[in-house]
Amino acid sequence: MNTPDELIARLQPDTLLGALAPDQLQSLLRDANRRELRSGETIISQGDNNGDFAVVVLAGGLKITMVSASGREIILNYSGPGELVGEIAMLDSGPRTATVTAAVPSTVVLLPSHTFLAAATANAASAAGVMRELARRVRQLNLVIESDRTFSMAPRLARALERLIDTDSADGRLRYDPSQSDLGAFAGLARENVSRLLSDWEAQGIIARTGRTLQVRDRAYLQALAEFGDEA
Repeated sequence: MNTPDELIARLQPDTLLGALAPDQLQSLLRDANRRELRSGETIISQGDNNGDFAVVVLAGGLKITMVSASGREIILNYSGPGELVGEIAMLDSGPRTATVTAAVPSTVVLLPSHTFLAAATANAASAAGVMRELARRVRQLNLVIESDRTFSMAPRLARALERLIDTDSADGRLRYDPSQSDLGAFAGLARENVSRLLSDWEAQGIIARTGRTLQVRDRAYLQALAEFGDEA
């Protein structure tokens, strides 16, 4: 297993773990268990009552999905190295709100809920940090909901592609090589609409495709479309 210092170095700053005081974070990570996941393997299932752990991604990536009341699959997010997943049920002991599967072969560590709650309430600095991070997430969620209700199909797909661009790569490739169905579930669009938009953008040189591999060639265009909508 990685040492606590090595795990801390991989954490993204905007996670609940990053809100903890350093000594509490060290203590928490010492109780973590490492696990290897195959592509497509499920580690958390929507509706499960077993919310006694959260997951930190060390390598690879996880896909977070939920099934709506109408039976439609919705992709809520993708999480990469250094990100925390499954913390909601860990905090409130309620049923799991989403399913988490490995988008690609992945390495994760499992954090027991009782040790996280002890770390989060051990001192005022940790408790305040966790509350600030939760407030930031509510603000971010409100912005996503507002923009999804306002934007038409093309800006919504542009926003989805923007969130999936591999920032470690210079060629504009998307992480995890999502299918058109996955892109639709992520952007809240029908697969047919995703296919039509991608074909239009490919003809214009905005994107390029080789099989399922998609590269963004004109990121400035997609960024403007994602931010300003059809007025861009």
